[in-house]
This record gives sequence, structure tokens and C-alpha cells, in this order.
Amino acid sequence: MRVFFQLRIIFIALCLVVSSVGMASTAAPDALQMLRSMTQSFSALSYEGIFVHSEAMNMNSMRIRHDVTGEIEYESLVDLDGDKVEVLRIDDKIICVYPNAHVANLRTPRVPPFKRFKNVESNRLIKGYEMIVGTDVSRIAGRNVVTVKLVPKDQYRYGHQFWLDKENHFLLKHDMMKMDGQLLERIQFTSVNFTPDLKHDDFVPKKGSYSEPVLEVQPRRIKNLWRFDWLPEGFSLVWPEARALNHGTSMLLLSDGMTTVSVFVEPIMKPKALSILSMGATMAGERSIKVKDQLYLLTMVGEVPDVTIEKLMNVFMPRADHD
Repeated sequence: MRVFFQLRIIFIALCLVVSSVGMASTAAPDALQMLRSMTQSFSALSYEGIFVHSEAMNMNSMRIRHDVTGEIEYESLVDLDGDKVEVLRIDDKIICVYPNAHVANLRTPRVPPFKRFKNVESNRLIKGYEMIVGTDVSRIAGRNVVTVKLVPKDQYRYGHQFWLDKENHFLLKHDMMKMDGQLLERIQFTSVNFTPDLKHDDFVPKKGSYSEPVLEVQPRRIKNLWRFDWLPEGFSLVWPEARALNHGTSMLLLSDGMTTVSVFVEPIMKPKALSILSMGATMAGERSIKVKDQLYLLTMVGEVPDVTIEKLMNVFMPRADHD
């Protein structure tokens, strides 16, 4: 997946600065209101906690700190397993902090695992999922929680279950699963404090560490020369235009209100057969397409089943006005 790994850093930075989409309560008002409150809690609350992120055969624990001071949002995410790698965020400015330059050369910036939940959008959600609010109250990390479950209406997306703090609707646990119930990914807090004693120094790179800013990506908007002949119910383009990235690569973004599929297109010289790679809950696909005399490499990446990626790869085509 050459293009996927080449674009990884750019895509991470771009995702971190994508603005949230508002949620209109058009159906299942209780569930939608709880999800809306969840998205707001990530930015509005001060908190410090430790959570475990497990996917496929991998599991690691992380510490997160978050505070808002003088309308400026601060966040620190530290990997507690292996090399001590930290991602600092001050509003939309991202800094990766490594123990030394050697470790920096071996690691790629970690995507904050809760980022994707800031972009849920209800009008799309109700087309693709049944939403169920649980009636029982359980406990996660010593806190009472209520649950919201998203059950997919078709085979083109995964199911989700959220355990939300009963008092402030902060997300304390999230499961992503296949339609048959097989668990794909879990994020769960083991401890959390909503009245932390955080200081400015908690969001400053420590002396002797190696710091790298993640360049803020402001890709140029360009004409979208591509279209899909079919999309799963609820999926649509997030942007009406494409985004120009590096080396002639353009990017489109699909979403069903919960899940995104990133689409990259770049000119190439040699044809490539369709291939699909599984990376835990994430599927990535590649194939070449030919428009007149020009070959393009199409890459799609998303937390969707392989059948979704494969079908989207086969219904992606140029618009009639493609040069």
C-alpha cells in the first residue's frame, strides 16, 4: 500500500483540523442528543485518564490530559507502552514529542483515537443505523454509564456501542464490531478524573526530548473530476470539491455520519491490479484506473468491511467533464 503509507502523515494532520459537523435531531432524539453531548464533552471538559486501545492482536495503554484555559484547548496523549511518545495539541497545532531523534525516525504520529467521534452527523446516521439507548446502568472506570448502540442496516458498515458517563456523557468505552458481533476494536478507560490539577507545563515538551511539529495541512481546493456510480445508504461526499495534496495527488472524503472512507487518486506509470489489505478494523484498497491515455492509482482507506472497499473501488469513475 505504497500511497497509503506515503500519505499517512498528511492525512493524520488533515484529519486533526477537519471541523465538526453539526447534529440535527431528526430521529431517535434521545440517542442523538446523547451522541451530540458526547462530541461536545471531548472539547468542553477538563479531564485526565488512562485508557486501553485494543485492535486485532494489538493492545496498548495511553494517558490523556485535556484542559481549556482562556478559550485555548490543550491536549496531551502519551503512549504508556514501549517508547514514551507524546502527541501535544494546542488548539489545531500538533507537536509530536519523542525520547530522542532515533525513535522519531522509527515512529509515525499516533492518531488520537477519539478524534473520529467529533464528526458524527445525524442526518446520515439515521439512514445507515438503528439507534438503541440501553435501559440498564452499569459502571466503567468507577463511573455510572449509559449505553447507545448503533446497529448497521446493511453489510457496508460496522456496528458501534458507546458507554457514556451518566453525568456528562463523556465516552468511557467504545466497541466496534462486525454484523455477527465479532469485536474488531475496543477503547476503554481504566481511570478518569474530571477535576484534574493540570498546569501549563503538562502541555510543554520536556527538556531533552525530541520534538517535531506536525505541519498544519491546508490543502488547496480543486475541481472534483471523479464520481461514484453507487454509494451505500447514508454515505456521501463530505466536501463538494477535491483536495490537492502532494505530487499531484487529490483526495476525496466519504462519510456515513460515523465512519469515513478516504479516497486518494494520483497519476502513475504502471497498471496495478485490485488488492485489499486488512489492518485491524481498517481496510485499504488499491487499483489502477485508466482515463484516456493516463493511468491513475486509486487508494481507499476506511474503517468499513472489505466488501464496502471492494465495491467502492469498482464504482469509482471519472466525471463526464474529466480532462
